[in-house]
Amino acid sequence: MQKIKAVVFDFDGTLTPLTLNFDSLRAEIVKIAREYVNEEILEDMQGQYIIEMIYEIDKRLDGQRGSLEFKSRAFERLRVLEVEAARGKDVFPYTRNVMKSLRNKSIKTGIITRSCIDVLKTVFPDIFDYTDSVVTREGIEHVKPHPDHVVEALRILNVTPDKTLIVGDHPTDVMAGRSAGTYTAGVLTGRTTREAFEKVEATYILNDIRDIIKFILRA
Repeated sequence: MQKIKAVVFDFDGTLTPLTLNFDSLRAEIVKIAREYVNEEILEDMQGQYIIEMIYEIDKRLDGQRGSLEFKSRAFERLRVLEVEAARGKDVFPYTRNVMKSLRNKSIKTGIITRSCIDVLKTVFPDIFDYTDSVVTREGIEHVKPHPDHVVEALRILNVTPDKTLIVGDHPTDVMAGRSAGTYTAGVLTGRTTREAFEKVEATYILNDIRDIIKFILRA
């Protein structure tokens, strides 16, 4: 592995405990969507992630009455539910120390998340004391697993993929990093098994982000 110059983290499940109920979130967005599209369209989107579903419904409405209204309502409802789930949370006890240690070694840090900025500020109010870049869904349309999410973070950090490690608790983090040409690390602090990370060919599989210290700071 080349000398790592930047580590970009996922947020929920990686830097903070995962408390979101994605089935419940999806059900709330579907409830709104039923006011704008029929069940056949919704059935076509059963396998899509929530954010991609919102954009796809907006695309299918294509300027029809209520298209902008739907997207606005859907994202606002998602924001409210995410913030509610974030109240009372903090990052993992070791998160700040790990991120501080990286920055003390002149390794840039970033965060990419499919969540909204209000969630990050609720859980991690001093976030910008520990990271150089935050790219939420408000900052880019194509969120992970699309590589654009990673590419935008690297642009802000001014680093190249071959000197970057993407760290996350979900296969989408690994998929986004691999597509962008970075090293990847899956952490077992969310809901993903070691076998699932092996399937998407994560470069490393870690118990949690503290393991980064072992092979970066001691290299």
